[in-house]
Amino acid sequence: MAEIPVVFTFDKRIILGAAVAIKSLIDNANPQTSYKIFVYHPDIDDKTIKEFQKMVENSRHTINFEFIDKKRFKNAPINKNGSWTEIVYYRLLIPELLPMYDKVIYADTDVLFKGDLEEAYNIDISDYECAAVKMEPNNENMISHKYFPENKNEYTYISSFIIFNNKKLREENFVQRIFETIKNFSTRLKFFDLDTLNLTCNKIFDLPYRYGVFQSIYYFDDFTKGYEYSFLKNVYSTEELKEEKSKTIMLHYAGKPGKPWRLKHIPDDYKEYMDKIPKGLKRYTFRDLRKRLMSKV
Repeated sequence: MAEIPVVFTFDKRIILGAAVAIKSLIDNANPQTSYKIFVYHPDIDDKTIKEFQKMVENSRHTINFEFIDKKRFKNAPINKNGSWTEIVYYRLLIPELLPMYDKVIYADTDVLFKGDLEEAYNIDISDYECAAVKMEPNNENMISHKYFPENKNEYTYISSFIIFNNKKLREENFVQRIFETIKNFSTRLKFFDLDTLNLTCNKIFDLPYRYGVFQSIYYFDDFTKGYEYSFLKNVYSTEELKEEKSKTIMLHYAGKPGKPWRLKHIPDDYKEYMDKIPKGLKRYTFRDLRKRLMSKV
């Protein structure tokens, strides 16, 4: 049995999205895969936690929730509109939070899994600090991301799916270094955790694009019309993208038309998992949250 630790970080605003991500992860696991799921959060209540635990009852998988105070990142820059809060930095604490593992996978919650993670987890990254999917060349001509001359990586890597070499990162005092990066770059950080990761790590393994396929690439028949293609084409050929699309392991709902649980017309493959999660987690749609908030005004 392959035991694979997987981390998610989210707050009570993203319950439904997180539930779908976790349900799709579990349902697409190979028979020999056992996921040890860890959730780090600032405000998930016990009732909600019990609903999540229903998804792993009588199975080979487990899920554990642990509180982290947002104050740990009180000096870190965040979006003023509240869309990206201190929680985006929680993933960078993984080497410290899970000392019992030498390697850990992190994944965002605005995703849908379509395959097993054992192959990714078994990649030899012993000489690397972490593994991630490259997005575009790291230079002054970048289209979507912010260029930092201090970033010594050849590419900029997205932080939606990361395999952490916990052993190496602990030896290199990674967590201390990320706080130094946050302090030194402060308001220059535009994409927060992504920028911090790329500035702090300079030995990142290139994961296949199948571990971070954007929805515009996955759903569009002609994905060259999508915005994301404008920068992905500088890293991958059209044929490579077609090939990786056909082997998608993690579908990432970044960019237009937005997060699927907020849409009037939800993609069928996403809706399938919305229908599968426990009833107690289905009430966290964007529309329902808005109704509840308005009722309190």
